[in-house]
Amino acid sequence: MICSQLIQIGEKLREQAIERLTLQLAVGPQVRLGRHKRNGRWEEVIRISENGRTRELAITGAKGRRLAPVARKSRVLKETLQKLKRERGMPDEMSLKIPLSEDPLPVTNSKERYSYEVWSSLVEANDTSIKNGYAHGRRVFRSKSEMLIAQILEMLGLEYKYEPLVTINGEEKWPDFAVYCPETGRFFFIEHLGMMDKMNYRMDNLDKMEKYENAGIRNGVDILYTTEFGKGMFDTRAILGKIFGIIVAQSQS
Repeated sequence: MICSQLIQIGEKLREQAIERLTLQLAVGPQVRLGRHKRNGRWEEVIRISENGRTRELAITGAKGRRLAPVARKSRVLKETLQKLKRERGMPDEMSLKIPLSEDPLPVTNSKERYSYEVWSSLVEANDTSIKNGYAHGRRVFRSKSEMLIAQILEMLGLEYKYEPLVTINGEEKWPDFAVYCPETGRFFFIEHLGMMDKMNYRMDNLDKMEKYENAGIRNGVDILYTTEFGKGMFDTRAILGKIFGIIVAQSQS
C-alpha cells in the first residue's frame, strides 16, 4: 500500500516536471548552441530563434559569451525533458544512445534482470560463522543496523533476502540485502556501509561500489547504499527516504 502511494506521487511529480520544463522552454526567444563552417573550419555559434527568424552570433564575441550559459542551460533542460518523456512512454523527437555494460545477472533487460523470478533464484549465504550477531526471526544479522534495516523492510511489507550470492563480472559478491517490491515487480540491492569513518574500510567499499557501477548496477535505481560514520549515527528516517526514493525510481525506469 505504501509503495503504491509512493509510485503515484512519483508519477504526479514527473508530470509536473514535464509541464514546468515545457513552459520554461516555450517562453521567450530560443537560444541554443550550434556549429557553423566558415573558411573550411567549424566554429561554435549561438543561434537565437524568435518570431520565426533565426540569427547567429559568434560564441567568442561579447554577446555570444553572455548568452553561452543560457544556451547550455537550454540544452540541459531539453535533454531532461526528453528523458522524462521517454520514461513516461511519451513520443520524443530524439533518441539518445545509451551504452550497455556487461550484465552481472543472467538476463539483460532491466525489468527481467531484477524480476521476481531472478530474485527467487538468489540463495542466501546463511553464514553460521557470524559471532556476536543480532538474531531476528530466522536470521542472524552481522550488525544491529542491518537488523534494523530488516525490520524497516518488514514494516513496509517488502520481501528480502539477506546476503544473497550474486556473480558480478565473474566475481562472487554477497550484498547485504536483495529486496523485492511487489508493486513494481522488481527487486533492488542494499549495501549497508557501517564503518565509513575507518579509512581502510572506506577505501575497500569505494572499490566495491565502483565494481557495481561498472557492472551496470545503478546507484539509486538498482542498489542503494546506507552509511554510518561512527557509533550512534544510524538514521532511520534517512534510510526510509532512500528506500522510498529507489522504489519510485524503479517504477519509472
